[in-house]
Amino acid sequence: MPYAERDLSTPWMPQVRFPNGDNVNLMTLREAIQDECDSNGIPVAFKEDQLKVGGMFSSQREDILVMYNPQHEFDYLRFVIRVQHQGKYAFMHVFNMGGSKNYKNDNRAGAGGTMGTMRKIGNALGGHNAKLQEEENYYAILQDCLSNVTGI
Repeated sequence: MPYAERDLSTPWMPQVRFPNGDNVNLMTLREAIQDECDSNGIPVAFKEDQLKVGGMFSSQREDILVMYNPQHEFDYLRFVIRVQHQGKYAFMHVFNMGGSKNYKNDNRAGAGGTMGTMRKIGNALGGHNAKLQEEENYYAILQDCLSNVTGI
């Protein structure tokens, strides 16, 4: 599914800079991220996709990576990774896409009212807080892994 550049409105983390970025591309990043995640014990998977950039009359396509947790492919956030070059530098941009089932449940429970109270009770009985904490821990480790790939 091609994404549109306008969909990338939420950077998930600050851009990562590669001063000698001539050899940095989606494949070298994919390998480096996979190695970093493997060494930190978290699962990660990738899909190749495209990003539609430009306006209606000057539209182009750019290759991107979509990164996700293969154990929670449909209920955790997905991330779009984009590489851009300027001068000798390469820049990795990471945007979050989609939704998280745990965040959605948490937001609904916090909405208040009868349904919010019912959802809070259901979340407490169903171990929601532990699931939410596990998901947030995954994202924290993932962010560290992405920040550590600067040695490409």
